Formats: sequence, C-alpha cells, structure tokens
Amino acid sequence: MDLNLLNTFTLVYRLNSYTKAAEHLGISQAAVSMRIKQLEQGIGQPLFVRKGRSIEATAHANYMTTKLEPAFSLIDEALFKVQHKVYAPDLYAYDLAHVDVDVSNPPDEQQQLFDDIRNRQVDLVLDLVTINDASVVNELLVEEQVRVAVRRDHPRVGDTLTEAQFYGERHVAVTTRRHKHDIFTLLCEQPKPRTITHRASSYASQLAYVAHSDAIAVTPKRLESMAEQLGVKLLAFPMPMKSAPISMLYHRSLQSNPDHKALRARVRQALNPNDR
Repeated sequence: MDLNLLNTFTLVYRLNSYTKAAEHLGISQAAVSMRIKQLEQGIGQPLFVRKGRSIEATAHANYMTTKLEPAFSLIDEALFKVQHKVYAPDLYAYDLAHVDVDVSNPPDEQQQLFDDIRNRQVDLVLDLVTINDASVVNELLVEEQVRVAVRRDHPRVGDTLTEAQFYGERHVAVTTRRHKHDIFTLLCEQPKPRTITHRASSYASQLAYVAHSDAIAVTPKRLESMAEQLGVKLLAFPMPMKSAPISMLYHRSLQSNPDHKALRARVRQALNPNDR
C-alpha cells in the first residue's frame, strides 16, 4: 500500500475538503481525487460521498481514521522528532527535567567524551573540562559556586563557621569519577586534610547524609532548595574558594544549526533561569 494514498486520505478527512488538501500538498485537486479513488479501489470501500458542494466521510473512513492517526503520529515522531542526547552530571538532572532531552552521565575518561562528540554519539555535553579540541566548541555555561552544607539544628555550627570549625568537623564528600577528587580539593585555593566520614555517590545522597548526622559537606549552591527541604542550611566558606567553570561542549559543525541553537538556548535557560 502506497503511504502517499493514506497520507492524502487522512489530510482530506481532517480538512474535509479535496481542494484544501490539494493546496496543503502542493498538487492539483484532480490528483487528490485520483489518489482517493485508487485507495477506494484498493480496499473495496467508498471513503467520501458528495453532499451538496462538500464531502462527507463514510463509516469506513471514520473507522480507518481511528486506526491510522495514531500510526501516522508515530511515523512523524520517528522521522522528524529529534531526541537530543546530552551528557551532564547528576547535579543538573533536576534542572534539565523539563527540557526534552535524553540525559546521561559523562564518561569517566575525558578523551572518551571528546571522541563521542566527534563521532556524533552525543549532541551536547555539560561538564568541567581541562583539555581542548579543535573540532569541539567550548562555551562557558555557568560558574558553579559551592557552599558548606550543615544540618539546621547542628549542635556546634550556627549561621556562620570559622576555618577551624570547618576542619574540625567530620565531612561527607562526593568524589568526581573523572578527576578522582572531591569538589573541595578541586576548588579550594589551599586545601588542608579533613576527616572524611563518608563517601557519597551523589550530591543528593550527600545532603541526605548531612540531614541525618552531624557531618558537614561541601556542596553546589545550586542545590539550596533541595537542602532546605531536607532541613540543611548552606553557609558561606570561611576561606577563599574558586568557582567551577562548567562548559557547554558540542561539535563545531552544529554551531549554526537552528535546531541545535534552540537546544543550547533551552539548556542555558534551564541552568540560568534568572538570565535574560
């Protein structure tokens, strides 16, 4: 069965007009009429009957439509809907929840990340990177700031803390898979040894641990609303701390692609909702 015949049928049915269907398809009304006749001959059933100057769908046409429209929607989605694949740390999973993308964690090896971009295995990468590649565009997306996470009713820490207090408490740390260090070691200008009581698998589980213990943690400021819900407060650091430059990386050939530009705009807005 020629799909063009079925497509023409669904269009005539939806518009209730041979003329309007012809204009939509960019063909003559006679060509539309011929396609409908071919389809009627193929199935052995009339699909439309004349009623004055208009047409009316038959019962069989109504039945066909209930079966065909879901199928054509699936075909359109398979052919034309782009499901973008994005590498992003767990930290951004909540921000990207309402962006129509397939999100997964970046690979452990940075070189593999760049290989996946070059081989078009991923459309966009959000990550902290330390190398460059001529075929990859590197745009600064956000300067991620960090805070000290403390249980709201912590017995020794109030709304501020000193450097001595910071190093005197037990800590919960999240070790990055690629850099093999926790965020404090990466961003503190002069880090000193700390007592690590637990290694969390994610920042969400890190905050949950803080909420149910006296341990403190270094966590992204971005998670402030989650921390509040868990009964955790985020305090400013008592020592100098750098921010983490998170980049948006993609293949250079996509730089002017309208669909990819729209994707980058949606991601940037999701992670920087206050920017205009």
